[in-house]
Amino acid sequence: MTNFPVTIQPSFPTSDDIREQLERIISSEDFIVPDRGRRFLRFLVEETLAGRSQYLKAFTLAQSIFNRNDSFDAQSDPCVRIAAHQLRLAIERYYLTAGFADDVVITIPKGRYIPIFEARVAKDGAVTSMGGVEASLPEPPKREGRLIRWIMIGASMIVLAAVVFASFAERKNSAIKLSANGGRPTIIVERFRNLGQSIVPDEVSRGLTDEIVVNLSRFKELDVIVPADISDANVDPTYLLQGSVQFQNRQMRSTARLVRKTDGVVVWSANYDVDTEGRRMLDVEAAIARSIATAIASPFRKITDPSL
Repeated sequence: MTNFPVTIQPSFPTSDDIREQLERIISSEDFIVPDRGRRFLRFLVEETLAGRSQYLKAFTLAQSIFNRNDSFDAQSDPCVRIAAHQLRLAIERYYLTAGFADDVVITIPKGRYIPIFEARVAKDGAVTSMGGVEASLPEPPKREGRLIRWIMIGASMIVLAAVVFASFAERKNSAIKLSANGGRPTIIVERFRNLGQSIVPDEVSRGLTDEIVVNLSRFKELDVIVPADISDANVDPTYLLQGSVQFQNRQMRSTARLVRKTDGVVVWSANYDVDTEGRRMLDVEAAIARSIATAIASPFRKITDPSL
């Protein structure tokens, strides 16, 4: 059997090809984002195809997707940057899994919200510019070896996860402080509630909680603790992370919310719906936990890079 090398060339697919690919991504089990993330991606793609990409700014997106009003300030409210960062991670995961061999590649470059559409063709095949959307799209940068880099990034993330897990196992070390003495916010991750009755969802809720703790622990801007670790009366948590897991047939819904302890205000919340048919539950737990941790930690990170 002959294997033909595949690469990505700066060639434009047609509008129909792009919309077909959009639906393929949004409906995929390997594209794990909240429902708002799917609406976000659809809005970016449709506005670009309609020739309105110049309006894809944080202010416009905040009003169109996140229901913000005219007083929206991107510096104090990073909702668009956080959602875009989550979206990029979800798209990369999709093309590493279900979309590995798709003919059309949709990407959102860091630091901007205008998607890039590319046709994936045989390396030695003829590359032709396919009409339909060239006039409304910017010239995409060359993506040689992108899939290889994604695979390497994926392998690095697995290694990083192992390191984080090892670090979490050492939380009892006296050098690790559970309180927020350094001014960092402290988050208590409560055990996710099981809204079902069987033992399987109970195991999933416990596993999902542990995955979230591991993922949050890698952000140095946060102090992360679990209720069992609260033995010091001086610990005064800033936030409580609460959530639940529910199953209906093979459909899994996970709900998470971040509550400010001082006044009980819910400062963030999201729902994650996943069809678990034919999927490893460990992969589902890891993907949801990574998305939740990224959404929670991003506002606290001391980063000025607008790509986040």
